[in-house]
Amino acid sequence: MTTQTLVLRHGKIEQRIFFAAVDAVAPEEFLSEDEKEQAARLRFPAKKESFLLGRLAAKRALGALLAEGDLRRIEIRAGVFGQPVVAHARAGAAQVSVSHSHGLAVALAFPGEYPMGIDVETVAAVAAAQILGEIEASPAELTWIVASGVDEATACGVLWTAREALGKSFRLGLNSPLGILALGEIRATGEKRWSGSYLNFPRCQCLSQAQGGRVLSLALPRDVELIAAPRLP
Repeated sequence: MTTQTLVLRHGKIEQRIFFAAVDAVAPEEFLSEDEKEQAARLRFPAKKESFLLGRLAAKRALGALLAEGDLRRIEIRAGVFGQPVVAHARAGAAQVSVSHSHGLAVALAFPGEYPMGIDVETVAAVAAAQILGEIEASPAELTWIVASGVDEATACGVLWTAREALGKSFRLGLNSPLGILALGEIRATGEKRWSGSYLNFPRCQCLSQAQGGRVLSLALPRDVELIAAPRLP
């Protein structure tokens, strides 16, 4: 498990946000009574594991943001589009974005003034040909896949998670044609790190990285700078 403090810089303003990654199911003492009932209703072990990993990641990130040591006091409820809604006495405008992938859950807790989204995917699970057909790749994305030197599965993982992250930042998920969420530009920023701008949402940017066989993407406002990058376990 990892909990990391990150810093957003917006002009002269610096704002702390918190990233958490969880790859092992902990005892359920961190759940509220309502969440324990939800977990008990899940019949399939994989579904229950995913639920517990996601809840723990979200609560660890939010616990750091809200200075709450008792994670049972933080509840994550589902909004009308399935988006996570934070319930806590000090929640205010606090938000959280969560993603799961094959035994790993990640979460990002942040103030609502800076809408953000996070997504993670396992490269080995990426069916590149299928994803390229589904995402309606833009000309810039297709050119990048060919010219970047990035292997196709990782490249498609970047494009997929970039869309997922942006949809989550809007709190709608992928409830829209995927081509609308396409990237218009992608640039290498380091070893297995990329940044990009969205074709139809010029006020948003994407930061992606490949690590340990996974691709992690964050969508965030274009005018902010993320100091340091999240680390996967």
